[in-house]
Amino acid sequence: MTMTDKPNDLLLLAGKIMTVLLMGLTGLATAVMLLLIPIILFNQAEFAVALTEAGGEDVGMVKAAAIVLLLIASVVAAFAFHFFQVLGRLINSVGAGDPFSLENANRLSRMGWIALGFQIASFPIAALVVFLGEYVPSENLTVDFDFSLTGLLLAIVLFILARVFKHGAAMREDLEGTV
Repeated sequence: MTMTDKPNDLLLLAGKIMTVLLMGLTGLATAVMLLLIPIILFNQAEFAVALTEAGGEDVGMVKAAAIVLLLIASVVAAFAFHFFQVLGRLINSVGAGDPFSLENANRLSRMGWIALGFQIASFPIAALVVFLGEYVPSENLTVDFDFSLTGLLLAIVLFILARVFKHGAAMREDLEGTV
Protein backbone atom coordinates (compact mmCIF):
# COMPACT_ATOMS: atom_id res chain seq x y z
CA MET A 1 0.00 0.00 0.00
CA THR A 2 1.43 3.40 -0.93
CA MET A 3 0.94 6.78 0.70
CA THR A 4 -1.74 7.72 -1.81
CA ASP A 5 -4.00 4.66 -1.44
CA LYS A 6 -7.62 5.23 -0.39
CA PRO A 7 -7.41 4.54 3.40
CA ASN A 8 -4.74 7.20 3.88
CA ASP A 9 -6.49 9.61 1.55
CA LEU A 10 -9.45 9.91 3.92
CA LEU A 11 -7.15 10.53 6.86
CA LEU A 12 -5.14 13.10 4.93
CA LEU A 13 -8.33 14.76 3.72
CA ALA A 14 -9.63 14.99 7.29
CA GLY A 15 -6.29 16.46 8.35
CA LYS A 16 -6.36 19.02 5.55
CA ILE A 17 -9.93 20.05 6.38
CA MET A 18 -9.12 20.38 10.07
CA THR A 19 -6.00 22.46 9.43
CA VAL A 20 -7.91 24.82 7.12
CA LEU A 21 -10.70 25.22 9.70
CA LEU A 22 -8.23 25.80 12.52
CA MET A 23 -6.29 28.29 10.41
CA GLY A 24 -9.55 30.16 9.82
CA LEU A 25 -10.41 30.18 13.53
CA THR A 26 -6.96 31.28 14.66
CA GLY A 27 -6.79 33.89 11.92
CA LEU A 28 -10.17 35.26 12.98
CA ALA A 29 -9.16 35.25 16.65
CA THR A 30 -5.97 37.15 15.82
CA ALA A 31 -7.86 39.75 13.81
CA VAL A 32 -10.54 40.25 16.49
CA MET A 33 -7.95 40.71 19.25
CA LEU A 34 -5.95 43.16 17.17
CA LEU A 35 -9.13 45.11 16.33
CA LEU A 36 -10.06 45.36 20.01
CA ILE A 37 -6.88 47.33 20.78
CA PRO A 38 -7.77 50.44 18.72
CA ILE A 39 -11.38 50.11 19.89
CA ILE A 40 -10.18 50.39 23.48
CA LEU A 41 -7.81 53.24 22.63
CA PHE A 42 -10.35 55.26 20.63
CA ASN A 43 -13.16 54.69 23.14
CA GLN A 44 -11.31 55.39 26.36
CA ALA A 45 -14.19 57.33 27.92
CA GLU A 46 -16.67 54.50 27.31
CA PHE A 47 -14.10 51.99 28.57
CA ALA A 48 -13.67 54.00 31.78
CA VAL A 49 -17.44 54.30 32.32
CA ALA A 50 -18.02 50.58 31.72
CA LEU A 51 -15.19 49.66 34.09
CA THR A 52 -16.41 52.02 36.79
CA GLU A 53 -20.00 50.79 36.46
CA ALA A 54 -18.75 47.23 36.87
CA GLY A 55 -17.07 48.28 40.11
CA GLY A 56 -13.58 48.30 38.66
CA GLU A 57 -10.83 50.65 39.65
CA ASP A 58 -7.65 52.16 38.22
CA VAL A 59 -8.84 52.58 34.65
CA GLY A 60 -5.37 53.35 33.30
CA MET A 61 -3.84 50.21 34.76
CA VAL A 62 -6.70 47.99 33.56
CA LYS A 63 -6.58 49.52 30.07
CA ALA A 64 -2.81 48.98 29.80
CA ALA A 65 -3.04 45.41 31.10
CA ALA A 66 -5.93 44.62 28.74
CA ILE A 67 -3.98 45.94 25.76
CA VAL A 68 -0.86 43.97 26.70
CA LEU A 69 -3.00 40.86 27.20
CA LEU A 70 -4.60 41.34 23.77
CA LEU A 71 -1.18 41.83 22.15
CA ILE A 72 0.30 38.69 23.71
CA ALA A 73 -2.81 36.63 22.96
CA SER A 74 -2.89 37.85 19.36
CA VAL A 75 0.76 36.85 18.89
CA VAL A 76 -0.04 33.42 20.33
CA ALA A 77 -3.04 33.10 17.99
CA ALA A 78 -0.89 34.16 15.01
CA PHE A 79 1.64 31.48 15.91
CA ALA A 80 -1.20 28.97 16.20
CA PHE A 81 -2.24 29.98 12.68
CA HIS A 82 1.34 29.36 11.50
CA PHE A 83 1.45 26.03 13.36
CA PHE A 84 -1.60 24.80 11.41
CA GLN A 85 -0.23 26.27 8.19
CA VAL A 86 2.99 24.27 8.62
CA LEU A 87 0.98 21.18 9.57
CA GLY A 88 -1.03 21.57 6.36
CA ARG A 89 2.17 21.68 4.31
CA LEU A 90 3.41 18.58 6.11
CA ILE A 91 0.14 16.78 5.34
CA ASN A 92 0.43 17.81 1.68
CA SER A 93 3.93 16.34 1.46
CA VAL A 94 2.69 13.07 2.96
CA GLY A 95 -0.12 13.02 0.37
CA ALA A 96 2.46 13.57 -2.36
CA GLY A 97 4.31 10.47 -1.10
CA ASP A 98 7.46 12.34 -0.02
CA PRO A 99 7.35 12.82 3.75
CA PHE A 100 10.96 12.06 4.68
CA SER A 101 12.62 15.28 3.63
CA LEU A 102 14.78 17.85 5.34
CA GLU A 103 12.00 20.36 4.70
CA ASN A 104 9.57 18.27 6.75
CA ALA A 105 12.17 17.79 9.47
CA ASN A 106 12.46 21.58 9.64
CA ARG A 107 8.66 21.89 9.66
CA LEU A 108 8.36 19.51 12.59
CA SER A 109 11.10 21.33 14.46
CA ARG A 110 9.36 24.68 13.83
CA MET A 111 6.10 23.17 15.11
CA GLY A 112 7.96 21.97 18.22
CA TRP A 113 9.27 25.48 18.93
CA ILE A 114 5.79 26.93 18.46
CA ALA A 115 4.30 24.32 20.83
CA LEU A 116 6.99 25.17 23.40
CA GLY A 117 6.27 28.87 22.88
CA PHE A 118 2.60 28.25 23.70
CA GLN A 119 3.64 26.84 27.05
CA ILE A 120 5.93 29.77 27.80
CA ALA A 121 3.30 32.33 26.70
CA SER A 122 0.78 30.83 29.11
CA PHE A 123 2.69 32.32 32.07
CA PRO A 124 2.35 36.03 31.20
CA ILE A 125 -1.20 35.48 29.95
CA ALA A 126 -2.23 33.85 33.23
CA ALA A 127 -0.47 36.56 35.23
CA LEU A 128 -2.29 39.29 33.31
CA VAL A 129 -5.66 37.59 33.75
CA VAL A 130 -5.06 37.26 37.51
CA PHE A 131 -3.92 40.89 37.62
CA LEU A 132 -7.04 42.04 35.75
CA GLY A 133 -9.18 39.95 38.08
CA GLU A 134 -7.93 42.06 40.97
CA TYR A 135 -9.10 45.28 39.30
CA VAL A 136 -12.26 44.12 37.54
CA PRO A 137 -14.69 42.44 39.90
CA SER A 138 -16.55 39.53 38.42
CA GLU A 139 -18.27 36.73 40.26
CA ASN A 140 -18.10 34.60 37.11
CA LEU A 141 -14.35 34.99 36.56
CA THR A 142 -12.28 32.02 37.60
CA VAL A 143 -8.66 31.54 36.74
CA ASP A 144 -7.43 27.98 36.55
CA PHE A 145 -3.85 27.87 35.44
CA ASP A 146 -1.42 25.03 35.39
CA PHE A 147 1.51 24.25 33.18
CA SER A 148 0.38 21.72 30.59
CA LEU A 149 2.50 18.60 30.56
CA THR A 150 0.58 17.53 27.45
CA GLY A 151 1.70 20.67 25.64
CA LEU A 152 5.28 20.11 26.74
CA LEU A 153 5.05 16.48 25.63
CA LEU A 154 3.74 17.62 22.23
CA ALA A 155 6.78 19.86 21.80
CA ILE A 156 9.16 17.03 22.75
CA VAL A 157 7.41 14.56 20.40
CA LEU A 158 7.62 17.08 17.55
CA PHE A 159 11.35 17.60 18.17
CA ILE A 160 11.90 13.82 18.21
CA LEU A 161 9.87 13.36 15.02
CA ALA A 162 11.94 16.12 13.41
CA ARG A 163 15.06 14.08 14.15
CA VAL A 164 13.41 10.91 12.80
CA PHE A 165 12.46 12.71 9.58
CA LYS A 166 15.94 14.21 9.26
CA HIS A 167 17.48 10.76 9.71
CA GLY A 168 14.99 9.27 7.21
CA ALA A 169 15.86 11.97 4.67
CA ALA A 170 19.57 11.28 5.12
CA MET A 171 19.03 7.52 4.72
CA ARG A 172 17.00 8.09 1.56
CA GLU A 173 19.72 10.38 0.19
CA ASP A 174 22.36 7.73 0.94
CA LEU A 175 20.25 5.05 -0.72
CA GLU A 176 19.72 7.19 -3.82
CA GLY A 177 23.47 7.83 -3.95
CA THR A 178 24.25 4.09 -4.03
CA VAL A 179 21.74 3.22 -6.77
